[in-house]
Amino acid sequence: MGDSEPLKAAIASVLDAAASELTAFGEDIFDHAEIGFREERTASRVADALRALELAPRQGLALTGVKAHLAMGRPGPTISVMGELDGLPVPDHYRAVRETGVVHACGHNAQLTHLVAVARALVETEAAKQLSGNVVFVAVPAEEYVDLEWRSEQARAGKIEFLGGKAELLRLGELDDVDMAILVHGTGSREDRQLSLRMSANGLVAKRARFIGRASHAGAAPERGINALNAATLALHAIHMQRETFRDEDHVRVHPILTRGGSTINVVPADVRLETFVRGATYEAIADAAAKVDRALEAGALAVGAGLEIETLPGYLPLIVDPEMAVLFKQNALRLVGQDGWAEAGPTAASTDAGDLSHVLPMLHPSHGGCKGTNHAADFEIADPLVAYVQPAKAIAHTIVDLLSNDAAEARRILAGYRAPMTRDQYLAHMRGLAGTARYDHGR
Repeated sequence: MGDSEPLKAAIASVLDAAASELTAFGEDIFDHAEIGFREERTASRVADALRALELAPRQGLALTGVKAHLAMGRPGPTISVMGELDGLPVPDHYRAVRETGVVHACGHNAQLTHLVAVARALVETEAAKQLSGNVVFVAVPAEEYVDLEWRSEQARAGKIEFLGGKAELLRLGELDDVDMAILVHGTGSREDRQLSLRMSANGLVAKRARFIGRASHAGAAPERGINALNAATLALHAIHMQRETFRDEDHVRVHPILTRGGSTINVVPADVRLETFVRGATYEAIADAAAKVDRALEAGALAVGAGLEIETLPGYLPLIVDPEMAVLFKQNALRLVGQDGWAEAGPTAASTDAGDLSHVLPMLHPSHGGCKGTNHAADFEIADPLVAYVQPAKAIAHTIVDLLSNDAAEARRILAGYRAPMTRDQYLAHMRGLAGTARYDHGR
């Protein structure tokens, strides 16, 4: 790796010199957050930044995705640097967009800054003269699995099939030319320090339940109605009563919300809707918990004689970080932040559609600090722009140098030993097999 040190030093110099511009870019993205599959402004900002480097980004992939290639001087494997375009609704965040309540409370604005920063560093240092292969910059829509009703409408209209961006890009073949991928995610946890790594994360399936009752006058004739809200309330209690059956090592999380509680206060609720994720560390754990959730939902409907529809959406697969790529990243991270700035932690019960990619190609998914507050909460923000925006870009670019130096020897070695859990076609079949709707009529 010694021959690559001058290039790494040049990359660091470029990024240090561009720190104020990169910070401005990241903060602009933060202040204009958009919901998944509708990130038009954000996608345009990323595409414009890549064009300024004389790259040729393609736009509109999976509705809003952006992709640009940078060829190295000799043939070799292709590494994708990824960033996620979307924010999520946290309307009480002080920087949320007023009209939508959407904000980058998970740090995706930093990922997009890393993407642009790595592209800039590789272009301005003329890294292609020393490296082999390709680097592909992919800004991915809709990582946050939210807005499910709208996304389901888009799927029924044929505009998308899957409700997450990386799954859609896989389906469309837009990642067929990618051999391995890198994405660094923000965290407000002090334990994660400046740079950190967790080797796994939960997968999930999503459930959308509709309890169907019978409307009636809530004061004069409640006995003539069937209260769908009562059915949903019983179902929620039944779900909670399953918790002691979940094994600690499976990291199961079930967290339902009511999205519709009735139409008006003086009518017995006849159409009540619930959404939940069912998360787990393995396919088996997710399937077991999902069956228990379905059973609880049906129990609530059965108890009051309501009808029920349960739609299952495939969600995301558990994340598997490639250990060989992780070693290279750790080496570069330690040189940047030292042992005190580095952390390795156990699995996270959160989920990401990077898990889907990790089943078909080697995936590196570390975390960066420089943030404070709790992810997905009103207090999340970028506290140290250099740590959040610039330092991760250095770590990514330096890892790419290690992978693609010496005729891409390290990348070729990793790929030669890699065994994907699934092919792309197997992945698509698996995800499609999870989707479906079950209907129950209990005497309405």
